[in-house]
Amino acid sequence: MATIGLELYTDVPEEVAAIEAYWRLAPDGETWEQTVTEVRAKFGLKAQELTRLVQTGAAAFVVDLACTTCNGVTDVAHRTEFASLIRQGNIVCGSCQLAERQDREEAKRQQAKQRRDALLQRFPIRTTDALTVDSLSLFQAIALHAMFSDPAVEDAGLTTPTGIWPKDRRWAPDNRLYDFERRLLNAEHRTVAVHPDSHQDAFVWKDDAPDGSYYLGQVSYYLHGPEEELNARSPRLLRDLNQTFREGPWPSQWHGQWRDLWDELALSYASAYLDMKLGEHNLEMKQGEGTLTALSDALATFSLGQVFNFIYRATKDSAAYYLRGGVNKRQAANSTVGRISAAADRARANEWEVKSFGRPWTLPLSAIGETFFNKVMWQADMMPVVAREAVVPQHAVPAQTADVPQQAQASPDETKSVEWPTDPSDDDINDCSGCGQQIYGKDLCAECQPV
Repeated sequence: MATIGLELYTDVPEEVAAIEAYWRLAPDGETWEQTVTEVRAKFGLKAQELTRLVQTGAAAFVVDLACTTCNGVTDVAHRTEFASLIRQGNIVCGSCQLAERQDREEAKRQQAKQRRDALLQRFPIRTTDALTVDSLSLFQAIALHAMFSDPAVEDAGLTTPTGIWPKDRRWAPDNRLYDFERRLLNAEHRTVAVHPDSHQDAFVWKDDAPDGSYYLGQVSYYLHGPEEELNARSPRLLRDLNQTFREGPWPSQWHGQWRDLWDELALSYASAYLDMKLGEHNLEMKQGEGTLTALSDALATFSLGQVFNFIYRATKDSAAYYLRGGVNKRQAANSTVGRISAAADRARANEWEVKSFGRPWTLPLSAIGETFFNKVMWQADMMPVVAREAVVPQHAVPAQTADVPQQAQASPDETKSVEWPTDPSDDDINDCSGCGQQIYGKDLCAECQPV
């Protein structure tokens, strides 16, 4: 049976009586002589007034139960805490609890410091030669631009882990996130390195030491460069990349890389749209090589917006197929791929004009997608553009070396207009090579030119 002792801080008789009534135990030593409602009614106190009086008017402690750590008395703040202590049996006073928490926190700080030192030794911060645009592949240039354009990089020079970018603007498409991050890390030559100040849970530990492995999507990177301050490295590279994207010319290797990257990003976007439309109909399928091959085949002939049209109708028909009964959701969802292929084949064979869908606001482009299509390819809307008909911007190559598909551009000689004299001579009158009619200054007359 427990006993409660009181150390009073007030000498007002009514307040003392109310406090003693609140803490008075019944003869069994475990229940209360009066309920809180009865105490309030007896002394005419509101709930807030009684609570304030108990907290400030006295300190209560359990006489019969000593702290198992320091053997001192155990303070209680209210009846609920007293009941909890009685049930526990082993009592630790508030001071000892505070000391234990401080000891645990200090131990965590020491462990974090030791781990940080171990990470700094395993992943030292290095200075390297400055990165140049000409040394980067097109993928590296776009991935780095998207990664280091994040405003969070400005303060410390560290990137935000790719796995926690906001859903409305991911660093890379979700279905290619780790593939793209791995590709950036393993590319030659190297451009980024893991920073030891990344979250310590992002690293793999063995015997409290990092084994050199880490989890993609959870670590932060810093950019290679000669500057001591990490946040001074990205502005120079971003400035050079922006100038190349805006004014050109492109490094020579980019001209053999942009079409593959276009196809890859368009395919990942179509794949994500397929998952989204199936989900809207409560259908789900695991996309494999067959699905991606069917989407790639459609994208080889049709624009991304037209493929969205095929996907929209195919998922709608698959949902109706399931509702008619006789098949389960998995079968209905898997039938979508065949519908997409059949629709693309029919449209291709019959040379149909397929309506192009716009980009849905519920499926935004990734940062890499925005950088590639908008900044690099200068495509304000890539949805209606067929991949095989896409061309690089005019400034991507100098006009005199334009040996790759690009936007129409005229050579200096071609841009010179031919001016005919206002009063032509007989030398300026020619016979039309098509019909023989005499014409002024041209090989074909107006009627024969269309033919």
